[in-house]
Amino acid sequence: MGLALDRKLSFDVLKLAIPVILGMIFQTSVNLADTIMIGWMPENGESVAGVAAIGITLPLFWAVGGFLSAIAVGTQALTARRFGEGNLEKSGRVLTNSATIAVIFGSIASVIGALLIPFVFPFFNSNPEVVRVGVPYAQLRFLGILSMVVMQGYKAFFDGIGKTYVAMIASIAMNVINIALAALLIFGLWGFPKMGVVGAGWAAMISSYLGSFVIIGWSFIPSIRQKYHFYRLSNLRPRISWEIVRLSLPGGAATVFVMTGVLLFMKIVGIIDQAMWQSSFPVGDMVHMQATLNTYFDKLDSGNMLALINTLLPQIDSLTASSRAPLFTAGTKVIFDIMSLSFMTAIALGTATATLVSRSLGEGNPRLAERYGWTSAKIAIYFMGGLGLVQVFQPQIFLGLFTDKIQVIEAATTSMRIVGFVNFGVGAGLVFMQSLFGAGNAKFVMYVEIILHFTCLVPLAYILGVHFELAMEGCFIAAATYIVLLCSILGWKFRQGRWKFIKI
Repeated sequence: MGLALDRKLSFDVLKLAIPVILGMIFQTSVNLADTIMIGWMPENGESVAGVAAIGITLPLFWAVGGFLSAIAVGTQALTARRFGEGNLEKSGRVLTNSATIAVIFGSIASVIGALLIPFVFPFFNSNPEVVRVGVPYAQLRFLGILSMVVMQGYKAFFDGIGKTYVAMIASIAMNVINIALAALLIFGLWGFPKMGVVGAGWAAMISSYLGSFVIIGWSFIPSIRQKYHFYRLSNLRPRISWEIVRLSLPGGAATVFVMTGVLLFMKIVGIIDQAMWQSSFPVGDMVHMQATLNTYFDKLDSGNMLALINTLLPQIDSLTASSRAPLFTAGTKVIFDIMSLSFMTAIALGTATATLVSRSLGEGNPRLAERYGWTSAKIAIYFMGGLGLVQVFQPQIFLGLFTDKIQVIEAATTSMRIVGFVNFGVGAGLVFMQSLFGAGNAKFVMYVEIILHFTCLVPLAYILGVHFELAMEGCFIAAATYIVLLCSILGWKFRQGRWKFIKI
């Protein structure tokens, strides 16, 4: 395997990947728009707490919604394999069963998740302001899980037959609606109520359902419906449903473990926030402050004392609120949002590669499937590596897009540089992961994610960030170590080549 890119294979990958990249970036922008608008709210207290609340909500949301959305793994692999075999009607049967699974389990998860949020959310961040704005925001996002899962099922089908532009169009429509609604409801523009963080939750949920309606509507186009025949009750086959679940379950479990690891990572950052706040008010300084105030109080009569108290209380309240602001948690959320641009681009490349790998295997050409995998990985390394270098040398450019709070930017700058150094590993690792999914080898990915999250990412973040007091930077050194190991292990597995002989 040389360093040069094969032009024809690169064209095949990018032809499928570019619509997926655009679609996923627009879909990710639903979350990014929340962070950017809330990060630029004029109310400093709710702004910082709101960004932190989103940082807690999204891993919770993805732990449940991402687990169910993993039906996309089995749906895409089976659709592309049947398509490669030339059996279009069987490709359509896959969607029928996938959509049924999505509606049933997505509905259950939406309702139960929204009911449990008030009990679960405070465990990951006990800051009162974060909890106050975060719980209703999280409940609204959870009510959108149904639309998310259904949309992923349909997206996987259209990706599997090579029509990757369909999900792109649905995602663009969803994002435009979300940005418009978020602006209206967060800031209270044009007579709409000013709802702040909760308004962002409403905008995201409504736009998610509208996006799913667009992609479902596409399946009713006569030329598509008559070719694949998805809407037939006779298509419902327990065997096909089980095959989708069997192929998807390891990917879903991996998502749960990944999001659990991210939540624990965020909790560790929250512990550092709390420790920094406590250390900013040493007992000696508090005693000295009290003695000084007592000296002044002794010289004042009751009227002057009341005036002094009324003057001091707002200043003290402002000082303590600022000191308690979850700067590291907010900074971590901003970095995760910036990284999500890399994640989505790499996953999009991987999604296109998964289709090409599965289709090539269906055509009986495993050698071509392998070449597609390596070509996509090299594209990801070159593109993500270049983006990472910009993050290393100009981190403030990226951070400043998501917040105007100087304290948050300063807290996150060094960690942003650490992530930039390993951005190439994010790209290659996710391409290898999606390629293995496309070949039907999701179990190995699941095992690797479990082991690395709970033997590397989480414990190392605690050891470096809390025990050795490296703070947020220590946590992101742990994250960088995890990224390098994930890329190396999945690259080795792909090179090994046993995935070529998996039958689905």
